[in-house]
Amino acid sequence: MIFEAIQFPNIDPAALTIPPIFGLGPFHLRWYALAYIAGLVLGWRWMVWLIRRDRLWAPNKPALSVPQADDFLFWATLGVILGGRLGYVLFYKPDMIWKNPVEILQIWQGGMSFHGGLIGVAIAAIWFTRQLHVDETQFASLAKKHAVAEPPSGERGAYMEFKGLGWLKKSEAESLREKTKTEKVDLLRLGDIAAAAAPIGLFFGRIANFINGELWGRVTDGPFGVVFCNDRLRDFTGNCAAGNEPRHPSQLYEAALEGVALFAIINIATLRFDSLRRPGVNTGLFLIFYGIFRAILETVREPDAHMPEALRGIVTMGMLLSIPMILIGAWLIRRAYVSPKLAAA
Repeated sequence: MIFEAIQFPNIDPAALTIPPIFGLGPFHLRWYALAYIAGLVLGWRWMVWLIRRDRLWAPNKPALSVPQADDFLFWATLGVILGGRLGYVLFYKPDMIWKNPVEILQIWQGGMSFHGGLIGVAIAAIWFTRQLHVDETQFASLAKKHAVAEPPSGERGAYMEFKGLGWLKKSEAESLREKTKTEKVDLLRLGDIAAAAAPIGLFFGRIANFINGELWGRVTDGPFGVVFCNDRLRDFTGNCAAGNEPRHPSQLYEAALEGVALFAIINIATLRFDSLRRPGVNTGLFLIFYGIFRAILETVREPDAHMPEALRGIVTMGMLLSIPMILIGAWLIRRAYVSPKLAAA
């Protein structure tokens, strides 16, 4: 049975366009950028929500404090952007390095690798967990001894307020924070809470891929075939690389599996089965199910053009990169259940 193809929606890649100002511009705020911002910010807020649920961590304290989660957001963002872009270049378009290296910096045009972003975040997490961080309990204890209910008249600018503690001189607060940098964050426990939030970013990233008209699927005569070609895409990319044949909207399939389904799996484990009390479980679940979902969806994604002829049609780069993810994930879960649950600190 032949189904009528769905026409790709005429969505402007720029969510907001600011007209030229003093001869500069116009400036475009693209949906692609908004997707990354939404994914990172909402993922961070979900991490904070989990941190504040003491029962998920009992009898221990959370993997990290809210201020530490705030700090980690910055490093995770760097890891996602730098790792994602460099991974895309190295895994999928290595010829860009010598043919057009300037294009590597043009992130707004699309072209980010999940596996590269994962490696980037992993490196950022390793670095983050090797640093000393403020022990918030110790800081609060010391700050209470020095805090005042209200700053002296005319000196308010020299003080800063700490909720529940009072006002401290800025210089004194900085000194106390340096003094109480005695705590390190556990890498696996950080990975577990990050894994619970990561599918949010994956969901928005795949929606952005669809809006950009990139990473489309293989030709299909099924009911969900989309023709990834219209005037907007021609203006944006210079042509319709997908042609006029209906293709699987694989970006939306990935948003559903890598985003919605993966979020549900990990957070059911988190909220119903106390997985945060077994370091490595959430990280393992993320790696296993992402790897499985990605390998399945690679069967409907357009094959990688740069793969060797002998492998083309048999295996894709996404499949190859997912194999170690699944193996590492299985090892982490086995390790978590061989080890006892976290005891009270």
